Amino acid sequence: MGAGSKIVGALAQACGLAAALAAGWFLHDFWGGGVKAPSRSVSQVPSVAVGEVVAECFNPPEEFIGHVEPVQEVDILPQIEGYVKEVKFAEGDEVKAGDLLFVIDDERYAADQGVAQAEVSAAKSKVVQAEAAVDRDERLLRRLRAADARGITQTELDAAETGLASDQAALGSAKAAVSQAEAKLAATGFNLKHTKIYAPIAGRIGKTLRHVGDYVSPSKGALARIVQTDPVRVCFPLTDRAYLGWSRNADARGAKVGDTRRLRLRLADGTIYPATGTWEFTDNEMSAETATLIVRAQFANPARALVPNAYVTVLADEADPQPVPVIPAMAVTKQGKATGVWLYAEDGTVSFREVKTSLRMNGKVHVEEGLKPGERVVVQGVQKLGEGLKVNVVPGTVFK
Repeated sequence: MGAGSKIVGALAQACGLAAALAAGWFLHDFWGGGVKAPSRSVSQVPSVAVGEVVAECFNPPEEFIGHVEPVQEVDILPQIEGYVKEVKFAEGDEVKAGDLLFVIDDERYAADQGVAQAEVSAAKSKVVQAEAAVDRDERLLRRLRAADARGITQTELDAAETGLASDQAALGSAKAAVSQAEAKLAATGFNLKHTKIYAPIAGRIGKTLRHVGDYVSPSKGALARIVQTDPVRVCFPLTDRAYLGWSRNADARGAKVGDTRRLRLRLADGTIYPATGTWEFTDNEMSAETATLIVRAQFANPARALVPNAYVTVLADEADPQPVPVIPAMAVTKQGKATGVWLYAEDGTVSFREVKTSLRMNGKVHVEEGLKPGERVVVQGVQKLGEGLKVNVVPGTVFK
């Protein structure tokens, strides 16, 4: 080998040694100088956020379509016939029970009453006359019976007894005539009284169906209609499933169903009606077509915001809710056909547990079975988990 070749070989060896030394220093700086080599256990540990199972009064309302109806409604009908003389209200008025509504011309009925009163007086005068005749006959008969038998004849005694019987019969007829006349007078009084028509209930009166000068009678239909507006009743259909749940809840508390439910209304504009309802009653049978039971509740309506035949949304929840286990809805997941959560243990591992959930509201869910307050569940990162896997807890959704 020539001198040139030796020089080239030496230079190559020097360059290779320098490159190796440079590479060694680079790796030292990367792994040993503050940046750690990737570890299998760190790179495969998923990050999750966890939250604690808490007990709170979880009370989401169930919603039903409700129908507003009056507690009372009545058609105003005349009890007699005649011409309308006066209408004493304005259409749409709020009326009170006992307010005068219509006046029917009473001239004919006042005259009938006058005639009936005269007939009563005449009948009573005949009773007086008949009583006098009977008294006279009784005195005559007593004298004849007290007299010496030789001084009177049997014919005279028989005539006196016959006269007394006849006058007593006449007295009975006269008294019956008085009763008949008095009954007629009472009938005329009834007719005269009903020439004035009063409101039987309080409420709002609608359109006047008969006006001044119209001829009215019981067979010609109603004069107007009054609908009670305060309070009102709201009816809504309760499903058979909901009815069973409400009944069992009430039985567990030793109370009636109506005492365990709070009933509120959401109006057509989305606002919540300020008053809560009072449970009245339910129908006595379930609808075979819809499998629902009609519930009726009463609501105060002083501002007349609830109009009969309107529709509202009934919000029904617990009147006295009890604390129950609650978790974020995002913590609930599925493993195959099982529904459950990933439970976080103190050693940093997770395990899947089946749970039974029910109502949801505002991103939270009520856990009926499977969890108890104080336990911790994964609320974020559930997609990356496996049974017994160690996890890294990081800040996530704050669960309150």
